[in-house]
Amino acid sequence: MTQVSALAAAAIGAALWRWIVPWPAEDPVLALISIRSPLACEALRWGYAVGWIATPYCLVLLGATVTGLLVERRAAKSGVGQLPPWPEGPSPKIVVGETHGRTRPGPGGTPGWLVVPRLGLYCGTAVFGAVGSGKTSCCMYPFAKQVLEWHGGSPDLRPSGLVLEVKGDFCHQVRRILEEAGRGEDYVELSLEGDWCYNPLESDLDPYSLAYQIASLLNQLFGKGKEPFWQQAYTNLVKFVILVHRIADDYVTLRDVYSTALDEDRLEKKINDAREQLDFVPQARVAVEEWARHKEALPDRDWDFDKQAGEMTVVADQELVKALEERKATFALREPEPVGDLQRNLQTVVTWHRHDWGKLDARLRSSIVEGVSVFLSLFDQPDVADAFCPPKSAYREGRPHRGRWALPPITDALESGKVLALNLPIGANPALGRAIGVMLKQDFQRAVLARIPRMDAGPKRRRRDIAFICDEYQNFATAGESDPGGDEKFFSLSRQAQLVALVATQSISSLRSALPGASWRTLLQTFRTRIFLTLSDDVSCKQASEVCGQAERLKEQYSISESSKAGVGLLSGRAGGGKGTFGMTKSYAPRREPVFQPSAFAALRNAQAIVAAYDGRNPLPPTYCYLKPWYLPTELGYFQAVEDGKL
Repeated sequence: MTQVSALAAAAIGAALWRWIVPWPAEDPVLALISIRSPLACEALRWGYAVGWIATPYCLVLLGATVTGLLVERRAAKSGVGQLPPWPEGPSPKIVVGETHGRTRPGPGGTPGWLVVPRLGLYCGTAVFGAVGSGKTSCCMYPFAKQVLEWHGGSPDLRPSGLVLEVKGDFCHQVRRILEEAGRGEDYVELSLEGDWCYNPLESDLDPYSLAYQIASLLNQLFGKGKEPFWQQAYTNLVKFVILVHRIADDYVTLRDVYSTALDEDRLEKKINDAREQLDFVPQARVAVEEWARHKEALPDRDWDFDKQAGEMTVVADQELVKALEERKATFALREPEPVGDLQRNLQTVVTWHRHDWGKLDARLRSSIVEGVSVFLSLFDQPDVADAFCPPKSAYREGRPHRGRWALPPITDALESGKVLALNLPIGANPALGRAIGVMLKQDFQRAVLARIPRMDAGPKRRRRDIAFICDEYQNFATAGESDPGGDEKFFSLSRQAQLVALVATQSISSLRSALPGASWRTLLQTFRTRIFLTLSDDVSCKQASEVCGQAERLKEQYSISESSKAGVGLLSGRAGGGKGTFGMTKSYAPRREPVFQPSAFAALRNAQAIVAAYDGRNPLPPTYCYLKPWYLPTELGYFQAVEDGKL
């Protein structure tokens, strides 16, 4: 700019000096100076020429500088920087949004895209944003669309997954995304009005694990008491009820558990039915004299005589035992030796019922049953039972139940590319939505972790990715030091299973309130990519600031010093009027400060975010990011959309 200004000023000055305002040699004063001092006159003439060149130069340089500043300011205001094309390529990834300045908000001259590659997505992505910040429309919808469209032309590699939500509209968007991608047949929706039914107890888990899962749900829904006895009692009761149903019927639902736990006679009958099916009925042994005294009043049975013991023996059924008790006869029941796993399991049920459950006070048993029934009664409603307590024929024979087909095993559904979606709005039935969501999520987690040994057995085979997409995640989160199936344990292992986890929650505080103790910290560290939209509470803002880390910056420091010396006035003789000095020094020192102050997270506008991303190998520096809502074209820049009133 300086060289151009000099050339322009020289041309203008030369024109002015040569043709417009030439040197006034005929001026009398200049003529007199030239006679008296020719050297002075020559100096004036050259100074006159230099002035006509220097003045335009200063004016041109000033004009160019002001014009440049105005142009630069206008460009910064209107976001003149050209947004590069949308990142394309064969490698799966997620484009989070556009970037400008890393730590300063506002448009930049060289915008770019923030991209999280596939390996980074395996390490989990969490979105935090207050109500109305755009976390669903700007993150969950676009991210779900990008993930579910991976490998669109390859049926063997299309991602499968599980979608959980609480509002009832996200599932419809997932259906639309799959239909637009030509995957409409992969969508499987589980709801009270859908075409599928699901039995949470139809799994390969042992009865204790299922019972512990239900007891943990009770604690999360209704709070955990200080006395551990109640949770242990709930777990024990549900465990043995599930076990006896599996032995007797080879099938059990939550409705069966509810009915059997409530009715003591039904429980006893179920145990006796299992005994008869397995031929595990005890023997009644009566002394010969006692038998002879009561034989006429006893039911007709084929008694055997044990010569060695001198006793009459027979297989004891309920009718015979009742008759012996009514006659007050002296008899003994001898349990047979269990053979096989089923008989051994039944023996544990009988022992529990006779020596544990049967020994409890009736009022204590009622309290335990009441604590379980408050949750299990949800599944005794007809519409809920149709969807989540289907009969045995739906699973064993493959027949529909009231127009509903049994949900295929989660493992088979995921390996075949299905996308399962739970559509149970919490506004209609909060407890049911949370309970089914947590149980379905835990079945999904077990199926995902079961992939790891299979993947190790065939490392060269390409396998499809699996997506876990959860909006309002705080409603389904489970974690805790005492919970063996907590989310923090699952997400820490899921990377090897090629799981892409995308969760969204309102704030870090909402996650803290949903989880016990400090387990939220353990869960939060499993999500390596964190996207912070507007946060409305100070605790979340502070935590987000800490997550983004600190940077060392030079900060100026000022020190002021003042000194004075007392004196005595010569005329008045009073103290005062002394000499003094005043000084100020400025110094610089490095100091660590947050990269983003907590106030920065509260000041974010709609569709703006601060992102701490991870690319699968190294963490990316936290940066301002401007998100792309699903309803706007990708080529439209954020600041242009704001200027057009579309954001």
